[in-house]
Amino acid sequence: MLKKCSFLLLLIFGYGPFSLGQGMPPILKKLSSHKGPVLVYSQHQQALVDLSGLPLIFTISGYNLIKDASGLYVLPQGTGRIYKMDTSQRSYRWQRIDSTFFTGYNFSSIAFGLDSVFYSFGGNGFWNTNGTLRNFNFFSKQWDATMLSENIYWHKAADGFFLLDTASKTLSIKAISAPSHDVLKSSKDEKIKEGLYRLNIKTGDWTKMGNMRDTSHSIMATLPWGLLVDNFGVLDLATNRYFTLSKRLKSKILGIVSSSRYIYPAIASFAIDSVFYIGNQFDPYDSVVISRADLTDTGIPIYTPLKPAGLLDNIKTESFLLVTLGFLSSFLGLLLYKAKKAQPTPAVESLSTPINSTKAVATPESEKHPTSFRSTRILELLEERERSLLEFLFSHSEDERLTTIEEINKVVGVQNRSVEIQKRMRSDLIGSINQKLSIVTRDKQPVVDKQRSEFDKRSFEYFIHPTHMELVEKIIRKK
Repeated sequence: MLKKCSFLLLLIFGYGPFSLGQGMPPILKKLSSHKGPVLVYSQHQQALVDLSGLPLIFTISGYNLIKDASGLYVLPQGTGRIYKMDTSQRSYRWQRIDSTFFTGYNFSSIAFGLDSVFYSFGGNGFWNTNGTLRNFNFFSKQWDATMLSENIYWHKAADGFFLLDTASKTLSIKAISAPSHDVLKSSKDEKIKEGLYRLNIKTGDWTKMGNMRDTSHSIMATLPWGLLVDNFGVLDLATNRYFTLSKRLKSKILGIVSSSRYIYPAIASFAIDSVFYIGNQFDPYDSVVISRADLTDTGIPIYTPLKPAGLLDNIKTESFLLVTLGFLSSFLGLLLYKAKKAQPTPAVESLSTPINSTKAVATPESEKHPTSFRSTRILELLEERERSLLEFLFSHSEDERLTTIEEINKVVGVQNRSVEIQKRMRSDLIGSINQKLSIVTRDKQPVVDKQRSEFDKRSFEYFIHPTHMELVEKIIRKK
């Protein structure tokens, strides 16, 4: 009888620590064991943890993770919900701490903790992208909007670049230029805001820093020297430099993410000091020590800084344009008046002189049909892969069809690569095509345009803009 009671007590008191570890992903267990705050990154879309009462659509839309001194929190994308990891009952469970109601406005947003305050920024939903900074009110258990100097639109799906600097309390992002393009008949009236912007979180003021290259990055962790991106590089905004990791580290990280047990993408990745951690939902996590000696400066800047403001920058743009137009109109009027005054009186021909009908009616061929010369070097600028993608998009647009992301991946040849590599290749190719052809079109309207999918508002479909179809046809026919 005594043995049975001892065994029963062992089950009762020994089950607590055992159940605490059961069901918790090892990477989250490691994260929660750290005492201080950690910046966590997650690109995982499937069910991360068991959250009771959460509608199905929000369980497969991704998550934000916040780790601060008070504990570990999960924020499902597309909602305002916050769940805190609770181990007070000697078991592992998630307890909801908010009382928000409205959902669907902040898919692909980011969330972070700063000075014991939780923030959420950007996101999209209901056919709109927002640039709102929200802070969680721990008294009302709901989110409040923060007053900002202007709207700078952003969400992860568009480009994904952001950097939270906890020391300066700033958030840097790459802005989206036309967030409502797909619901407007014309986007001409929208003020285009693109480039690298920095937000002072405490004052709510935005500042434009410059323009970034047209590429995307998968952010893995915040190291002491900058952002670890794409597994192999480090972006240091403070020095405006792109660093690459040593071959040894690249091989080690590649061996981790390409192993058969590793499910891409990771449910969580982060750095504590100079140690990088990454893990999936079920297997033990991996860690890599990164030192400053492992970073090599490529000499490539992350962004092009804005030129110093001059005297004209202090004058309102509208006033300057009006004065300039007025001056040009007066100058052109004076030139026309002088040219007309100096024009000689035409000599009167003799009536007896036979009229040369050919001379009288002939018009130079160049005046009938002005010749439009186009440099053949544009064909040399486009690489083979760019020409193939352009021809593929043109054939679909000619049939009034949109081209899906999956179709572009097959044409580019990256259908079997990771999601981030696919995204980066598409962005680089389409951006390169638009940049090169803008030399010919001289138009802000890109040659390769996009619109949101009718089936999934978080995805895009691509097409050749109708105003540029004739140009693309000429390029394709003369390839």
